[in-house]
Amino acid sequence: MADANKESPKKLKKKTAADETQLLYLVTKYFKLAGVTLAVWFVGWTRFSPSWLLLGLVLYLWKERHVKQRHRRMKMMQQIAENEKEVILATVEDLPSWVHFPDRERAEWFNQIIDQVWPFIGDYVRDLLMNSIQEKIQTSHAQAASFKFLKIDLGDIPPRIGSIKVNTKNVKRDEIYMDLDLMYGSDADIEMRIKGMTMGIKDLHVRGELRVIMRPLISRMPLFGGISVFFLNNPDIDFNLTGMANAIDMPGLSDMVDTIIQEQIAALMVLPNRIDVPMVQDLASLERLKYPLPDGVLRIHVVGAKELIKADVGLLKKGLSDPYVVVRMGAYKFKTPVINNTIEPTWNSIFETIVDAKEGQLLDIEVRDEDPGSKDDSLGTTSLPIVSAAEKGSEDTWLPLEDVKTGRINLRLEWMYLSKNALILEKTIKAMESRNKLSEDLSSCLLMVNLDSARDLPKNKYFDGNNLRAKKTMSEPSPYVKLSLGQSKEESAIKADTDEPRWEQNFRFLVHNPNLQTLELEVWESKSKTRIGNLKVPLKNLLVEPDLIVDKFYNLVNSPSPKAQLRMRLCLRVLTSEYSQADIEEEEEETPVETLQSTESSVDPVAQQSSTPQIKPADKTAKAGPAVVKKVEVVKVEKVNKVSNKPPEGQLIPPMDSSTPIKDSDVRQRKSPSSNQGGLYGRGRIQITLRYSTQRQNLVAVVHKCVNLIPCDTDDNLADPYIKMYLLPDKSNKKKTTIIKNTLNPVWDETFEFPVKQADLSSKTLEFSIKNDTSFYTSNKKFIGIARIELGNMDQTKAATHWFDLQPDEDDCKPVSLPSETDF
Repeated sequence: MADANKESPKKLKKKTAADETQLLYLVTKYFKLAGVTLAVWFVGWTRFSPSWLLLGLVLYLWKERHVKQRHRRMKMMQQIAENEKEVILATVEDLPSWVHFPDRERAEWFNQIIDQVWPFIGDYVRDLLMNSIQEKIQTSHAQAASFKFLKIDLGDIPPRIGSIKVNTKNVKRDEIYMDLDLMYGSDADIEMRIKGMTMGIKDLHVRGELRVIMRPLISRMPLFGGISVFFLNNPDIDFNLTGMANAIDMPGLSDMVDTIIQEQIAALMVLPNRIDVPMVQDLASLERLKYPLPDGVLRIHVVGAKELIKADVGLLKKGLSDPYVVVRMGAYKFKTPVINNTIEPTWNSIFETIVDAKEGQLLDIEVRDEDPGSKDDSLGTTSLPIVSAAEKGSEDTWLPLEDVKTGRINLRLEWMYLSKNALILEKTIKAMESRNKLSEDLSSCLLMVNLDSARDLPKNKYFDGNNLRAKKTMSEPSPYVKLSLGQSKEESAIKADTDEPRWEQNFRFLVHNPNLQTLELEVWESKSKTRIGNLKVPLKNLLVEPDLIVDKFYNLVNSPSPKAQLRMRLCLRVLTSEYSQADIEEEEEETPVETLQSTESSVDPVAQQSSTPQIKPADKTAKAGPAVVKKVEVVKVEKVNKVSNKPPEGQLIPPMDSSTPIKDSDVRQRKSPSSNQGGLYGRGRIQITLRYSTQRQNLVAVVHKCVNLIPCDTDDNLADPYIKMYLLPDKSNKKKTTIIKNTLNPVWDETFEFPVKQADLSSKTLEFSIKNDTSFYTSNKKFIGIARIELGNMDQTKAATHWFDLQPDEDDCKPVSLPSETDF
């Protein structure tokens, strides 16, 4: 028994080891507790607030949770890209759209093609980022001037097309619309450097609705003339940051980076921005690709909200919110003012946005609570398709806010059609003015500017201190253009080292009143930061153009180069809430593309000899340039909104006031006064438009152009013409055009007004004296020609455009009468 009670040496050894382990554990626990106690004592001794430790703990946990969620989401997208079937069977989330929508189809054949060509697409995107996007980022902000891509690897996982939908409704027979559900969960690795810091992006995730338009369809390879690619709405974007950027990869700061990247992508290919690629050059019908016409303009009236949640809850808060609304549509973003301390705000804010694709685009609404010093809280979101408002014309609705318990927002939407009928402008302006205070924020027209190119810009000069010194070899300029209309300002891209830049950029402006506003352009040299010319175009001049479109070269003023010119295509459209199939802008049904030719016709039969090269019109109805010789027969137009295949020789414009009733049949076309292109006296001819404004009690004269003037300068057999105007017999009210250098076919398109009572108009004579700008020391001719027009038989109910021959004798000039109604 004694032997049994004795513990074996092996057991005693285990017991001794356990005691030592227990002792070591107790000693370690003591020192841990002592260390914590010492740390607490040290924090108290230094008066260091422990809340900083708690704040660091919160930020650490927040970041770790945020990063894990992002990794899990990106891993899911990569798995879908690699094996879609297994992932779909394993989860019911993030299903592709073809599962839900029967009008969409899977595109596995297309995904296999993308997988095969993905390495080549990667090379193309790399060149695009290096050669184009990098320059745009560098010039977008002064802080980004040192930006540079170091590494661009799009990875081995190609994007997937979840589904494809081919639109067959509301499209023309010579175009194809495809909507692609793009899913890109890539293992991309992109590195960049800015201000000496290296940072990167990896695991890029993009998902959005991509629209591809192929038009016009042609009967030869590649079967379509061009392709346009763009996102209908802002895509969902996610990524991981590397390098120095990883330090800010936490909620709040990473949201700011996401917003910056989202804005850059929106500026590249979210409507109204798009990527256009012409597939066939010199195709007559590519205007629809180069000058895409919007579907319309949407007026968004954010009225108010009710039953919002109380976001400001605390000791010093009143248990309310400080709400404001953010409205997004494509790349556009609007924000209402903040209304403090309320859950039932009334904003009464109105915005206008240009809609390029009413079918497919969404209006995203987010209500937020302003919290200065921290991230603003979300009070709910909602969205609605724009097509519903476009079909109804107007809509007043209360929308429930999502992702919150309570909340509703009141929106009033109004759809505005685009019309090329200038007769309805006065009605649109009156409808705006009836809204009282809100009328200041409304627009009556849409101006589309296509900045095409420039020529003969001055060479660049070098600065030596404060003195300008021209060197022997002048460098080519790097020009760009600043455009402004009212408070709206735009800038073109910089074209490096060329005096004949080609921008081919589109800009759009909402116009409050074209009778009062002017488009201003300034051409700047980017390297020396000097202005090399400017230009002003009154928008009221567009109202006299056929279809409200003009495409021509404009002479730059205040430029060191007297021949510097800027080519633009201007298109004005009147906004109207009333749909009329005859008036609303619709693209004409295309004939086979191979038979389309640019029509060389004009409002005037002008001689071939011209100092300005011939310019083809931008579309079939646009007015051609000054060097056109094709003659047009007299055509009588019964209605202004009827489209004629032949451009008019004389275009009547509508009066700008509504004091006299106007009929569509008042707009007619007229044969030019003389078939002799040099005029009856061989001095040239002048084209003007006359109308009388009963509302302002003014005679309005629009000086369009002169043709085939006599040479006056002995050195180059040209002239520097300008026009002086008087309303006789009183010569006190003198008007003068600008001087056009070195041309015998000047184009002004300038408008002048003479105050005169309606009863006195019949006794007045309008004089146009065309002169050559000369200096005191030259022997150049001063006088070119003169025309005097009796206004006795002027029809004051409408406006008309006429040609007049210039007479050689200023003293013996015989006044001519305006053509009467029987001359039509």
